[in-house]
Amino acid sequence: MKKTLATIIIAAAISSTSAYAAFDLNSATNAASKLDTNSLSSLASGLSGKVSTQSSSPIVSALTSSLDVSSAQATAGAGSMLSYAKSALSSEQSSELSSLVPGMSSLTNSLSGLSNASSSMNGVSNIFNQLGMDSSTVTQFAPVILKYLTGQGASSGLISSLTSLWQQ
Repeated sequence: MKKTLATIIIAAAISSTSAYAAFDLNSATNAASKLDTNSLSSLASGLSGKVSTQSSSPIVSALTSSLDVSSAQATAGAGSMLSYAKSALSSEQSSELSSLVPGMSSLTNSLSGLSNASSSMNGVSNIFNQLGMDSSTVTQFAPVILKYLTGQGASSGLISSLTSLWQQ
């Protein structure tokens, strides 16, 4: 499982790099600056250790049952979205969010080495791409997570803030 996940992530990263990048030093440098292989390795090793424990997360379960995604993709995708939300929300809303999501720190920490990458929606979209998902998949994750949070009693202010954040 660990080797398969790492292979998939590395293959996705390689296939997203332009073919000419290997032959042109400037293109190779530009591609290398966009693709941090240490972060990808951290993601792969972080996910492989977390997938079995996070498959019991209610958000991960909701995502895998509603969408055609693996537990690893659901864990890292939700983790990146929640990590971005925690950094962008007010401290009050961030605390509310953390209280509504069991294992919130495990989800957001499943992205060791990529926490800075999830500091914007572009970063979240890049993480989704690195996981082999189209960046538009974020728009499929958001309603599932919002529905879960609403069911947990999230305030309308939190739901409104998250909706705005995840639509950017």
